[in-house]
Amino acid sequence: MTPGTTRRQAISMAAAAALLPAWSRAAVPPGETEVVIIGAGLAGLAAARLLQERGRNVVVLEARDRVGGRCWTDASRLGFAVDLGAAMLRSADINPLVAELRRRDVRLQSDEGDFWLFDQDRSGEAARDAEAHDYDALGFAYDKLDDALLDARTLRSDVPLASRIKLDSGGPAGRWIDLAKALAGPLHVGVEFSAVSALDVPRLAGTGNDVWLPGCFGSWVAQSATGLPVFLNNPVVRIDWNGTGVTVATAEGQVKAEACIVTLPLGLLAARDGILFQPGLPEPQREALGRMSMGLIDRIALQYEAGTFDAPANTQALLRIQGTRAMSLRLNAQGLPLVIAQVGGDYARDLEGRGDVAMIAAARSQVRAMLGEVVDRRFVKGIVTQWGRDPWSRGSVAVVKPGFAPARRNAGRALTSSAGRARVLFAGEAFAPIDWIGSATGAWLSGRIAATEALRVLG
Repeated sequence: MTPGTTRRQAISMAAAAALLPAWSRAAVPPGETEVVIIGAGLAGLAAARLLQERGRNVVVLEARDRVGGRCWTDASRLGFAVDLGAAMLRSADINPLVAELRRRDVRLQSDEGDFWLFDQDRSGEAARDAEAHDYDALGFAYDKLDDALLDARTLRSDVPLASRIKLDSGGPAGRWIDLAKALAGPLHVGVEFSAVSALDVPRLAGTGNDVWLPGCFGSWVAQSATGLPVFLNNPVVRIDWNGTGVTVATAEGQVKAEACIVTLPLGLLAARDGILFQPGLPEPQREALGRMSMGLIDRIALQYEAGTFDAPANTQALLRIQGTRAMSLRLNAQGLPLVIAQVGGDYARDLEGRGDVAMIAAARSQVRAMLGEVVDRRFVKGIVTQWGRDPWSRGSVAVVKPGFAPARRNAGRALTSSAGRARVLFAGEAFAPIDWIGSATGAWLSGRIAATEALRVLG
């Protein structure tokens, strides 16, 4: 520090210097700040923005070479930008992030696509259009799952959601039960239906008023980092938190702060080779983390020739298929000649193990079964996500194992120093308010909640 310069002024100058670029791929973060945020996903960016607006100095450390985390728009591998992470915003009429986007005059598009249902024939190679009673049967089965979930909120202890449901496999909905369970389990939270907690999963249906961003959600998240002091390629290796402040160590050096907000995905936070906390996490917190896991939901984007699909934007297509190979497809996704196939749970892990080519082939096979060889011949190229193999996420969405619903709250408790001050706060979709867990909205909310708590720490 130069003579006459206070510590706070020195921190301010360092933060101001960091703001010259929107973010830097090579810059070394300043040695001191007021709040250091780990992770430049939506939670970290939301926390940083609120703190900056309140006049506080922050530094955001990101391990990847990009911002956004699991909110990711791929703008290079196809002929247009496509969301391969979070995309749709659910229940827009009650969604606080949607309200924020509207206040910023962000253009939103209502999700008004059709819903197409197909039933696989006995050969397993083709499908027929489902009949009206098939739609009713799937709806009946899905409503039963939704009703059971709502009813479970009255329970005093957590149980598997499957134990709360009685469905007759021989009844009118019998042939559609497996697809309904796939929608409620692997395609919704990334785990098999038998592993879904009755108390730790958001409502299945929501309000039905969903929206999407024509310019891609991941792009908006990246743009929201503009002006924030984000330092890329800076994976954190250690957090020392029981002193008068917090010291965060990266390969580029150390950052000292009054408080730290950790927004890492649960898959990395709970990993044995993840960040070293000194002192270590309290035993109840480690135990709670062990009772959670990362569900897996992958996306497969298939580009077709323009005009291939005579369907409204974001038309959802489902195929009842033998076994557990369920996919949810979006035709003309984001208004483009594009199919986004979503696959989750064990099937997603199996496909990841077989590689990109197998993932693309599996999605093409389902499109071909539903819409025929003519459509398949208009296929251009495909790209995939493999969130389970991504070293900085190790999965897609945090879930709690059945029977342990309180684990989420306990896993996200702040780390408090011996002096009684909260030094390390946790945020992200894993620690969101219960109605928004596992969502981009939940990540955004949790980041703002953590930032508000950090402001109390700073005083």
